[in-house]
Amino acid sequence: MPRNAARLIDIDVLLIGDQIIQSVALTVPHPRMHERAFVLRPLHDIAPDLTIPQRGAVSALLRALPLQRITRFSEPLTWI
Repeated sequence: MPRNAARLIDIDVLLIGDQIIQSVALTVPHPRMHERAFVLRPLHDIAPDLTIPQRGAVSALLRALPLQRITRFSEPLTWI
């Protein structure tokens, strides 16, 4: 499937323990998760002491990011 093509579902695998996987089909840790506050903020909320292999502590990565606005949903999402 071409990169960024339309798909029925898109699941990003962020981490699998402390494993490092580099293949055509899968890269773990996710290669850009350390650049995205919308990934790091919730991850920090549930695992503040977590370290991303080859990147560092989630807390330090989050502090180092330029300001990125994250909007929380005011109501739970409902699925149709």
